[in-house]
Parts: sequence; structure tokens; C-alpha cells
Amino acid sequence: MTSEGLARNSGGGIFLPLLFLACCVSAYASLSTGGRSDVGIWGLFEDGGTGAAVMQDIRAPRTLVALCLGVNLGLAGLILQAITRNALASPAILGINQGAALGLALGLVFPALGAVLDLKALSIAGAFLAGLISFGIAGGFGGRLDSLRLVLGGVAVGAFAYALVRFTFTLEDDVARQVLRWTVGNITDVRMNEVRSIAGWSAGGLIATALLAHRLNLMALGEAQATGLGADPRFTLLAGAIVAACLTGTAVAVAGPIAFTGLVVPHICRLLLGSDHRLLVPATALAGAALMMTADAASKWLTAPIETPVGVVVALIGAPYFLYQTLFARGLD
Repeated sequence: MTSEGLARNSGGGIFLPLLFLACCVSAYASLSTGGRSDVGIWGLFEDGGTGAAVMQDIRAPRTLVALCLGVNLGLAGLILQAITRNALASPAILGINQGAALGLALGLVFPALGAVLDLKALSIAGAFLAGLISFGIAGGFGGRLDSLRLVLGGVAVGAFAYALVRFTFTLEDDVARQVLRWTVGNITDVRMNEVRSIAGWSAGGLIATALLAHRLNLMALGEAQATGLGADPRFTLLAGAIVAACLTGTAVAVAGPIAFTGLVVPHICRLLLGSDHRLLVPATALAGAALMMTADAASKWLTAPIETPVGVVVALIGAPYFLYQTLFARGLD
């Protein structure tokens, strides 16, 4: 990414309100769709009755969880692309999603481990460990990060972690059913408990990423220039990896390893707003939330009355874009 790219941010005054509007429209679509066509959004404001129960206990928590998932995964992808200067970096491509899923699966298979650390902490630990291994394979801790090895290492780490997750399917049936819930990216059964468990992490991650925005801009200029301007790239790399792991781990703990959101959303925002992370952070949060809430609405509509897991809907959007980036991307512009 060049210094000219940092200056290309004049569209912020136009596109940020449009992204906020898109977020509102997608929230309405998510709240308005569901198994019962006789229940509308007005149920949110009723004191009792079937409509109020459906909206307040089922649809609203799903919409809020989808919003938080979009914020978490979008920001995690933005951070990873910035600190690695790799257009293909995302929680799924670098094995972080799968590492978080493995941490959670271990907590389900070994209840004693889950009693010491809750599932969210295990997911974060798994995400962070997978990220460390991927960075280590790419030479990131030796000061010479190789982009190709980073992607290949992430794919290998992710494949190994996901193979272990799938191994749990052969264990006791109840454990297999619990693990299976996270492997498809399903938010059908989420309730307000899940909203409370992820909302604080989403807000904290948004604040932490905003505080890192200037350092991410400097990282984009190259490690030598960042050092010359007083920003230690090692600190930015470590802080960014921790924030990305926390955002990804909490998302996986609630909904499972949802792929491609962290890849697609930062690129769309970069095309609209340029490369200044001070604008990209709020834009990515809004766009990620809009994408996930739209996917939630589509998951209830595509194969009604049977729901399609939201992770499948996002994959249908993200997989073609990943192929495009693989074939034509030339780094972060």
C-alpha cells in the first residue's frame, strides 16, 4: 500500500452514511424474515403475545448476534491484512477460525478443561495458537514474513485443526452433536445469552482496532518506514494478532468458524474509501454487520421453511471472491 493510497479517503463523507444505511436495511431484513409470516417488526414494541415473544426472544437475538459476528470477523480480517500486507489474509485462510474451533472442541471433549477455562477462553487460545504457528511457518518472528508461505502455512494449520475437530464426530454422540453445531456456522438457536457474551468483545475489539489504526497505516508503508516514524512493527504485529485472535475466538465460540467475511469485507471497504485505516475501521464494522445480517435474512428465505446455515450463505458469497483475489490480487493497494 502506497502513501497515495492513504490519502485517497475523500469518499468517507459519502460512503460511511451509505454503509450505515445499508446496515439498517439489512437489520430490518433480518428482523422481518422468519418461519412465521404473520409476525412483523412491530412485535419488538409489544408487551406480550406471540409476536412479541418471536421478535424479542428469537429474531432480535439472531440479528444482534449476526451484527456482532460481522463486526468481529470484518475487523479481524482488516487487522490481519494490514499487519501481514497480504491481500489474502483472513481468519479462515490463516487457520485462525479452525484453531478457535479446535479449542472449543477440546473444551467439549474434556469437561475438566472446560471447567478451568470457559469455552470462549479456549476458542481465543486456539485462535491465537493457530495464528502463531502460521506466522512462525511464514518466518514472521524472524523479521522476514513471506506472504506465500503465510497463506500455505495457514491452509495447512487450518486443515490439521479442522481434521482434529472432525475427529470428535466419532466420539460420544452428545459431544458430536455439540461440536457439529459449530462446524456449519449456525445461529438458529442463539438467544440473549449469546448476545451478552459477544457484544462486549465486539465493542472492545472495535475500540482496540480504532486505537491501532494509525499504527496499521504506518505498517502499510513498510516495516523500515514504520520503525523510522517511531512505531515498532513488532508491537503492532503482536497487538494486532491478539486483537484478531480475540475477535475471531469469540465469534467462533458463538456461531462456529464462518469463512470469507474477514476476506471480503475489508476489500470492499478499501475499494470504497481508500487505505486510511482511520476510516476503514468504522466502515469495516458497518459493512461486516450488514453482510452478516443480510446473510441471516437470506438463510431464512432461500430454502424456507428449512433454514440454511448462515455460514453456508456467506461461503456462497465469499468463495468466488476468494478465487478472484487469488488469481488477480496484487497485494494491498
